[in-house]
Parts: sequence; C-alpha cells; structure tokens
Amino acid sequence: MKASLLKLHRQKGQVDGNRKSNYRIIVFSVCVFISFSFWLMNMLSKKYTESILFRIQYLHLPQPGTKLSTTDTMRLKVNTNGYRVLGFKLGVLDKFIKVDASQFRHRENQYYYTLNNHLHSGKIEEQLGEEVKVLDISPDTLFIRPAESKTVDKN
Repeated sequence: MKASLLKLHRQKGQVDGNRKSNYRIIVFSVCVFISFSFWLMNMLSKKYTESILFRIQYLHLPQPGTKLSTTDTMRLKVNTNGYRVLGFKLGVLDKFIKVDASQFRHRENQYYYTLNNHLHSGKIEEQLGEEVKVLDISPDTLFIRPAESKTVDKN
C-alpha cells in the first residue's frame, strides 16, 4: 500500500510539472505576441515611399454611347505611413482615382490630359486622404481615343 501511494504521489507531481511547463509556454507565447504587436505598430507608424497601382475612373466622358479606348491604370509614387500602404496593398482602401474627362484637351481625334504639375497631384492627394503625399505620377499623360472597330473578312 505504501508503494502504491508513493506511485500516486509521483504521478501527481509529474502532472503538476506538465501544468507548470504548459503554463510557461503559454506565458512565453503571450509575451512574444505582445512584443510582435508593439513592433508591428511601431513599424507601421513610420513614413514609407511606395509605388502603388491605381485604377482610373473617368467622369463626364466625351461622346457618350461610343466605345472609347482609355488609359485604365496609373502608378503613383506616394509617401505615407505604413498603415495606409498596407491598406492599399491589401485592397482595404479604395484604389480608384477619379478623373474628370471634361478637363481633357482635344487634338486629332483624341483627348489628352497632362498630369505634370502640382495642381493635379493636389487633386489626387485630396482623393487619397490627408496623410498621403504624391511624389510621382506615371503615366504623365492620359489619353482617350475612339476604339478601333475590328472587321472580320468572311472569305
């Protein structure tokens, strides 16, 4: 009987040791998670310069009802905090730039709009938010052309 009580006492001690070991692992994991969270928040609060692709949404297109060939995307080099960059990259923040086509100039069966001065980057910055600074716009000229209709020979 003494031997069986001793075995029971040893087994109880091993269970307590496993619990202490599990508790230590959980505490260590929580500490690692908390430190990673603070590190991530610190890194995302800094300013970053990143090149991001945006889709263009045209307003007031000329010649409504006709098929037009347009520039669909523009690449913006922006300087902003990491939270916004992450939001743009993950698609959480809106990646559309609205461009008023009534401002385009007409020449030789096409419309064009040059985006090379600070006025245009200011308009784009208004759409992206107050913490975003636009450094570069590519392409610097947007075009709207009538779409070429393809005819198929039946011979």
